[in-house]
Amino acid sequence: MLKKDPLYKLISKKAAVGLLCNQSAWSDRSGQYTFRELADRKVLKKVFIPEHGLFGELQDQVKLDDTSMYSRLAPGVEWISIYSAASPGLTATEAQLKDIDTLVIDIQDSGSRYFTFTTSIYLLLKKITELRLDITVIVLDKPNPAGRQVEGTRIRSNFASFIGLEGLPHRHGLTLGELCRYFRNRLAADWELIVVPAKLKHFRFIAPSPNIPDIATCMLYPGQCLWEGTNASEGRGTTQPFRVIGAPYLDWVFTDNWNDPRHPVHHKNCLVRPLSFIPVFHKHSGVACHGIELTPDHAKGYHSLAHSLQLIRYFRERTAELSWRPGTYEAFNDKTAIELLAGDQLILDYLNKLNEWKELRQWFAEEENSWIKEATPFLIYKPSLSQLKNK
Repeated sequence: MLKKDPLYKLISKKAAVGLLCNQSAWSDRSGQYTFRELADRKVLKKVFIPEHGLFGELQDQVKLDDTSMYSRLAPGVEWISIYSAASPGLTATEAQLKDIDTLVIDIQDSGSRYFTFTTSIYLLLKKITELRLDITVIVLDKPNPAGRQVEGTRIRSNFASFIGLEGLPHRHGLTLGELCRYFRNRLAADWELIVVPAKLKHFRFIAPSPNIPDIATCMLYPGQCLWEGTNASEGRGTTQPFRVIGAPYLDWVFTDNWNDPRHPVHHKNCLVRPLSFIPVFHKHSGVACHGIELTPDHAKGYHSLAHSLQLIRYFRERTAELSWRPGTYEAFNDKTAIELLAGDQLILDYLNKLNEWKELRQWFAEEENSWIKEATPFLIYKPSLSQLKNK
C-alpha cells in the first residue's frame, strides 16, 4: 500500500528531506503524520514549523523559541521554528537549508492572504532561489477550503507585510500547489517543483491554527479578519472566532432588525444574529461583549470582505467607542493593524467614510478580474477562479 503513495515514489532512499508542516500533515492512508512516514523511511532530516506551532498550540504572534517538546516524535530529526525570535527574516537560514536536497510542503492553507503560512512558504522558496540551492520542492497539495472565489484587491508594496504578501488579494482562490507554481514563476526560479494533486474526494480538514477551527471559518475569514484592526473582539477567546464579533459597549445591537431587507447592511444570503459572549482570552477577556454572529449561505453567493467592510463602517457610524486598534501590529513595521489588514488606501478611505461603496465596489471588480487573469495560468484543477457580481 505504501509503495502506491506518490511521495514514496518521488523520494529515494538516499534523500535528505526537509519538511514544512504542522498537524494538518496527516495521512488517512497510513494513519499517521507525514513526519512519521518520512522518519520511518530514514530520510527526514529537518522539520520546519511555521506560526502557531506543530499542533496549533500557540496563539497568533506567539513566537516558538523552544522546539525540544517535539524531539521525541522523531528522534534524530532537527526541529526548526521559522517563527521564532532567532529566525532572521522569519525563514530558514542558509545553514538550515544547504544540507537538504528535497523540501516537502504539507500544510493546510485557509485561502486568505492574512494567513501567514502563505508568506512562510514564499520566503522559504525565495531563500532557496537566492542561494541557488539544488533542492527539489514537493507539495502535497490540499483543497483550498475557501474555494475558488476571489475577493478583494492585490496588496501593493507600501502595505505588504508578513500578513500580506505583495501581489495577493484578500481571498486568492488557489491551492498551495497552485500558489507555489505562481511563486516559482514570480521568482524566475529553476528548482524543480512537483505538486502531488489534492485528493478532493477524501479531503479531511484539520485545523491549521487555533482560530481556524473549520471550513466555515475559512469562508468568513477574508472579511471578518479585518475586525482584528479594531478595538472590538473578533471572537478570539471563544469557540466561534471570526464568526462572532462584539464589545462591551455594543449593547444596542439587540435593538436592530438585522435581517430586515431595509436594514443598511442587510445581506439576503447571510443571517445576522445579535448575541452576547465572554472571551476567555485576547480582547475584552473575561468581560461580557455584545455583538453579532454571521451565518452566511455560501452556496447562494456571499462576498465576505464586502459585507464585513460594510458592517465595520456601520458599527463605527453607530458607535463612537469603536475605534482602530492602536499602535503597531508587526515588528519592524510602523503601520497599524487595520492598515496592514485592509492593505489598500481605497478600502481605508471607505472605512473612514471618505468615499462610498459604489467606488469601492468597482475597484473590487477590476482587481478581482485582474488577479483571475494573472493566476489562471498556474491552475491545476477545475473549476476556474470566479468573482461575485452582487457585492
